[in-house]
Parts: sequence; structure tokens; C-alpha cells
Amino acid sequence: MRRAFVAGMLAAGVIGGALAFAGPASAGGRPCGPEVSTSGVGTLGSSYTLKSKHDDDGPGGSLVEGEEFEINVPAGQVWQVTFADNGTVFFDQPSVSGPHGTPPKIGVREVHAAPNQPGTQHMTVHAVSQSTGETIDAFVNVPPAPNCGK
Repeated sequence: MRRAFVAGMLAAGVIGGALAFAGPASAGGRPCGPEVSTSGVGTLGSSYTLKSKHDDDGPGGSLVEGEEFEINVPAGQVWQVTFADNGTVFFDQPSVSGPHGTPPKIGVREVHAAPNQPGTQHMTVHAVSQSTGETIDAFVNVPPAPNCGK
């Protein structure tokens, strides 16, 4: 059913090449491509991790680029977090650190997705602590998802 829908949309010229590869993702092999990550410390030493990967959990099963960002800081801190994909901002909100995950960790955690774009995607995060002024700037480059939908 899904393949017929995508084939029909392609025949109608409604979707382009990037979305034509949208297909099922699995937790194991991630057929949409591997996760890309980086980690480091901010200007005052707070550790962070930025991860990004293609996934097909966008509207109607469309291909998206997910971005996950974590900062290890004490509970109660407010950080302004901005995500961008190839320079286009798709998330810009304050985030309050607190418990998250299983098992619970203390810190900031934001997970959001942007529509897939052709070619390598330059995923960035800019975060500023409202209480300490610490800043974090990080990026990962995510190659195209050639295996998505195969």
C-alpha cells in the first residue's frame, strides 16, 4: 500500500527524489542511514552530545532529519536552544534542565526533526544558558540517506 502511494505520488510529480526513498526504518540496522554524533564541552565546561540521523517518521512516513541534543547540567537551569538544518532554523525555544530518560539523567534534552533536504545536511545547535551565560555551538554533517526505502 505504502509503495503504491509513493509510486503514485511520483507519477503525479508531487514529491521529489529525496522523499521517493522514504521507507520503513528499523531500530537495529537503521536502513535510512547511520547516526552521526559529536560531543564536547561548552564555554564553562558543561558536557554535551549532539546526534542526528535520517528517519521516516515524518508526516505520512516522509523522510526527516532528526536532531537530539543533551547537556549535562544541574536541574533548574534554563537554556535557549536553537536547531538549524543547512542554516534554516527549525527549533528555537527555552529548555529547562531536569530529569529525563530511562534511567533518569539530569540535564537538558531536546529532540526535534526537520524535513529532509537533498545532499549532505549540516545540522547545528546553538545553546545559551540564561543563568550562567555559557554557550555551546556544535554541528554534525549527515550524508544523504541512500538506503532509505530499500
